[in-house]
Amino acid sequence: MSPRYWVAGHSEMNIGLALGGGGARGLAHILMLEVFDELGIKPSMIVGCSMGALVGAGYAGGMSGRELREHAIRLLSNKVDLARHVFGAKQARLGDIFSMKGLLSLQLDGQKVTDIVLPDHLPPLIEDQKIPLKIIATDFERMEEVVLEKGSVVAAVGASIAIPGLIAAPRINGRIHVDGGMKNPVPFNHVKADVVVAIDVTGRPRPIVDKQPSNLELAVGSLLIMFHELADLRRAQSPPDIYIEPQIDGFSSGDFFKVKEIFAAAEPSKDKLKRALELRMKGLS
Repeated sequence: MSPRYWVAGHSEMNIGLALGGGGARGLAHILMLEVFDELGIKPSMIVGCSMGALVGAGYAGGMSGRELREHAIRLLSNKVDLARHVFGAKQARLGDIFSMKGLLSLQLDGQKVTDIVLPDHLPPLIEDQKIPLKIIATDFERMEEVVLEKGSVVAAVGASIAIPGLIAAPRINGRIHVDGGMKNPVPFNHVKADVVVAIDVTGRPRPIVDKQPSNLELAVGSLLIMFHELADLRRAQSPPDIYIEPQIDGFSSGDFFKVKEIFAAAEPSKDKLKRALELRMKGLS
């Protein structure tokens, strides 16, 4: 049975959550999850795409929002601490992290990155999560959205975060999969609940102040422009009950080491989500 939120003496409702893609901007999802903890609400399901799939997997597996915050800060406060975690605690090697298919195709191995980032104590299978979890990816050859509800969490998240040219596209069931944002960057349509909450971290391109953006920032930023447009179209067709867009436009998709700054920028949106959920809860009282 799906988890439900109860209001004493009144009817019950369940609240489902969609977490979208956006690279480092997706760290803002963690603050939104803290809202659920602070209000004593357990989502009835989580549907995640790309970075939302990675953060959602940690929460669905049993981590609290506070634990996710502390874990992110511990890993991403500086590059030295991250290296100690990767090559020390996780005993990884450079050859494990990078995939080399040819002279010009050095890419990150998304499944290995996922395995490194997610704590070892979390359930390894999607169907065994403490909160029902769906992970969105894209079948590259069929150009179709894929909803992964069973099997390895690491494999599914690795597929959902696979950005062509940066993070290698893995095979699942013999088929190549890439970032779920190519088809559905904020997958709220897959959330079946009385109240659907969607968190959109695609944002807009980071303001160009002085220096020219790197080729990588331009490439991934261009993808996020497409993701943003897709999300807007889907929202216009069938809007969810609550739609939150954290104000994280000042960060690029690769600003993972600005984790504390991203959290600070997302605080107002955390308050906005809390107020929206409190209004829904009062409506039942």
